Amino acid sequence: MPMNAAAMLGLVTRFHVTVDGVDLGGWARCSGLSVDFKPEVWYEGGNYQHPTYLPGQIEYPPITLQRAMNAQDTPRVQAWLSSKAQSWVNADSSGGGGTAQITLFDSKAQKVASWSLRNVYPSKWDGPELDARTLGVAIESLQLVHEGFL
Repeated sequence: MPMNAAAMLGLVTRFHVTVDGVDLGGWARCSGLSVDFKPEVWYEGGNYQHPTYLPGQIEYPPITLQRAMNAQDTPRVQAWLSSKAQSWVNADSSGGGGTAQITLFDSKAQKVASWSLRNVYPSKWDGPELDARTLGVAIESLQLVHEGFL
């Protein structure tokens, strides 16, 4: 028996995201949860056999979330993006970056891990590629920039 399209594409939501209490719903894919410490190598006085490592600049890449668009969660994302755009355009208050919570669930909806991101801003939202000739799933993508989760 063939699998349905959603099962084949792995569109089960395993990541739940909130930003400052705004529920952005479940997401099927989350990439960018990493940290690069960028250690600096220092060789002291010509001793090239035993380097010393000094702290470098810590970098956190953008987080990219993807999922099939749905009538419950997609409007909440649009409303959150609209509120962020208004605070940027009006320039009367930047609104500051928010605090995001990304929670990973297993196949039985049990919490596995969570990450709290500091000073979160939307960086990019991509809507689906619309083509009436195909039966593809409408995918949305949200990219968030942040100052870290450690």
